[in-house]
Amino acid sequence: MSVNNLAPMLRHPDLKRLYQKWVELCDNGEVPMAVDVDPADLRPWLSHMVVIKVDRDGRYVYGYYSNEYAEIFDGDRVGQSIDSLPKEQRDILKREYEQVRVEQMPVARVYTGVFDGEEQTWERLVLPFLSHDGDVEKMMVAAYRVS
Repeated sequence: MSVNNLAPMLRHPDLKRLYQKWVELCDNGEVPMAVDVDPADLRPWLSHMVVIKVDRDGRYVYGYYSNEYAEIFDGDRVGQSIDSLPKEQRDILKREYEQVRVEQMPVARVYTGVFDGEEQTWERLVLPFLSHDGDVEKMMVAAYRVS
């Protein structure tokens, strides 16, 4: 497995910088382990981030949910599984997280939705982090509004 290069495809400068930070953590092109991340290094992105934990049953559970997202997206979800989300949203996220978990590669996408009655376009980046066993145990997800 080697690291892909999403940087040229990303639109938002903060996502480009976050991706570059993740690449710096990669050792010889291998996906970094979750224990390699110093939370202090993530300060520039914390307001636009969630951390997804992969639990033993393969469920995706919010381990961190920024205060800003809690205000925008109907409350704090820490400790909740994505199974609690509406079906359409849950299915999209589940496919995306499964892809990242199985391929152990970052994924980025741009999406448009209606939030607070306003159509908005966002770009998101999902970055995998491995356990000592070599499985994806956490995913860092950051999203920024682009229009």
